[in-house]
Amino acid sequence: MCRFLLYKSNSPILLADLLTRPAHSIIMQSFNCKLLINKHQTMNGDGFGIGWYDEPRTKGCIFTSTLPAWSNVNLQRLAEKIKSKLVFAHVRATTGGTATSESNCHPWQYGNLMWMHNGNIGGFERIKRQMQASLSEEIYLAIQGTTDSEHAFAVFLNMLDDPLGRKEFSHDELRRAMLATIEQINRWLDQAGVKETSLLNFAVTDGQTVVCTRYITNSELEGASLFYSSGSEFSNEEESGRYRMIKANKREDVVVVASEPLTYEKSDWMPIPTNTLLVITPRLNVRMYPIVDQYWNAHRGRKKPAQQIAC
Repeated sequence: MCRFLLYKSNSPILLADLLTRPAHSIIMQSFNCKLLINKHQTMNGDGFGIGWYDEPRTKGCIFTSTLPAWSNVNLQRLAEKIKSKLVFAHVRATTGGTATSESNCHPWQYGNLMWMHNGNIGGFERIKRQMQASLSEEIYLAIQGTTDSEHAFAVFLNMLDDPLGRKEFSHDELRRAMLATIEQINRWLDQAGVKETSLLNFAVTDGQTVVCTRYITNSELEGASLFYSSGSEFSNEEESGRYRMIKANKREDVVVVASEPLTYEKSDWMPIPTNTLLVITPRLNVRMYPIVDQYWNAHRGRKKPAQQIAC
């Protein structure tokens, strides 16, 4: 399906140190995924997008293209020049027959908020009209593309008070809106009698707080892969040139979340449990909350090796 990564730090990083240079960078993941369930969809070549913020409480910038990330010269040039403390990046593989167009490339933006998604809403075409009907006129008119992901963003925006006019939101407010979005999507799917599994790995930020989820509408299977790493600095070692998360002290100055680890240092990366919401606060505290609903299973995967869906 897709791959995404997000980076938040106290110090800006050159985009190339996330997007192009690491051994398993998101550019490498666009054509060389390691965690696959759909063996017939091995490429994430239906466009890409990067989003970043220059300063807190200011609107971020987004660059998208329908070209594959690995062959876009402008992406390579920008990555060697742009630095940011907060970065979103996404490589796309289309689902549900949606068109390859810039309006369908992640991430999307509304005011200070930025959103991306890895996965799919199963049976989206059966609840699309309900999703649209639930929206305020302003948010409905802001939808530019045709994807389930952008419609999920619109539903999320509809859960917030004045999402366009405000420059910041509390992490608790964004967390509650994310949970309400998932709950509402599940309600519509249940009402429509949809049996197809949905994979809802969402990520949203206002430029200061980040909220993301690893979620599946199934109580037995593992969700689409999602990992995080934290430490004092994400950089390359001088002698070997290999990238890794450096832990020079007990402080967390950097947090990276990615569909697949960017490096082959297994000790640097922790899997986010299935059906869990992760919050990165403005002060870089990492908090995880179980999403306890009809698909929550505290014993998931304990009795036998769990089947994992990576997309």
